[in-house]
Amino acid sequence: MLESDFKQTQQEELGQILLRTLGESGHTQLANVACDYCDGRIVLSGRVTSYYLKQLAQEIVRKVDATAPVENRLRVIVPK
Repeated sequence: MLESDFKQTQQEELGQILLRTLGESGHTQLANVACDYCDGRIVLSGRVTSYYLKQLAQEIVRKVDATAPVENRLRVIVPK
């Protein structure tokens, strides 16, 4: 296995762990958050209904990999 293939596999596995951790958080909206691990950073994207959930998602993934920077692209859409 090439080193680049190994790194890709590690990133995919970590991405799956991050998604599972968000899904198991007890907050149903976080199960719908997209989470990718690329180039050593965690990227969150999608929509949530509060700034609390946006921050919570960031803190949850940070606990999985505290060394990776988190790019929080979640958009807060307040229901009317």
